Amino acid sequence: MTGLIGVNAYAADEIVLDLTHATTQLTFDPDNGMWTGTYDDDEESIESQCFSFEKNSMSDFMTWWGITASNSVDNKTRTNYITYQFSNMALGGIELDADGKIKTDENGMPVTSGSVPYLVCYGNAGWGPRCIDITFNDNALYEPVGVYVNLNSYTFYTLVMGDAYSRAFADGDKYTVTFNGVAADESVKSVTVELGTFENGMLSVSRGWTWVDLSSLGTVNEIFIDLDSTDQGVYGMNTPSFLCMDKLTVRKSNAGVNAVNADACTLSYDRATKTVKVADGGFAVIYDVNGNKLLSGEATAYDVSDLSRGVYIIKSGNSSMKFVR
Repeated sequence: MTGLIGVNAYAADEIVLDLTHATTQLTFDPDNGMWTGTYDDDEESIESQCFSFEKNSMSDFMTWWGITASNSVDNKTRTNYITYQFSNMALGGIELDADGKIKTDENGMPVTSGSVPYLVCYGNAGWGPRCIDITFNDNALYEPVGVYVNLNSYTFYTLVMGDAYSRAFADGDKYTVTFNGVAADESVKSVTVELGTFENGMLSVSRGWTWVDLSSLGTVNEIFIDLDSTDQGVYGMNTPSFLCMDKLTVRKSNAGVNAVNADACTLSYDRATKTVKVADGGFAVIYDVNGNKLLSGEATAYDVSDLSRGVYIIKSGNSSMKFVR
């Protein structure tokens, strides 16, 4: 499904991402705006309200993927992309008013500020499945409402001018983001939005924050993001696979919780100790996202610290739960 783009009208029961109240300590590099935990291998996610944004890194190689945060307002073009992979074209995150609603200007556009951090996503299929992943840290089920998106500076200028690895866009080219909502039964619904298109001799790329309607994803316990471009090479997408996001909005579902109680079985994951718990000690199996069985038994707790970072599923009785290692 193609996403609807417009302006969000907030309801009272909605939870709006506000990184100024993140439980993860967010400090930022004064030179490029990035979260100082971006290359820290011990920092595995950003936690804010009910949201858990997975981040991976290899500090020895100064490499990261997944979701990090930034407060950069410097979107000037430059030759060294490393210095502006953490900036967006909208000049900062979106401000909220005293009622927790989006501040808008006289034209109805979101008001941005460098004092408001936002999310930066990076990754593609080469990093493995679901490498840009959002889960919920209370194990509840949620109904996505929508999210504001924006191109980061590196991707924006590449679409316009090209670089050493990517060509500038030409007729027929598209850069897209797909939001995939994963339901409790593992079924997936998707919303795809074009962030950059070249048609009839003209490149269309938005510089501002754009609202994407995600309500068609239904009830989910996970959202993962795919980025794609028509500029492809031998190793996949040439276009830098970045996206900036802010003010992800969801409402708690009446369908129940992901830490499901079924046949007297309650599943939970303790991120601090990297332990999955099965309350009644019934037979349980842990799978990776490709369905490969990794662990099984009748224990009340499973140490998953030896598993690689990623998304996993535990099933016991009629219960199942997705967790991020």
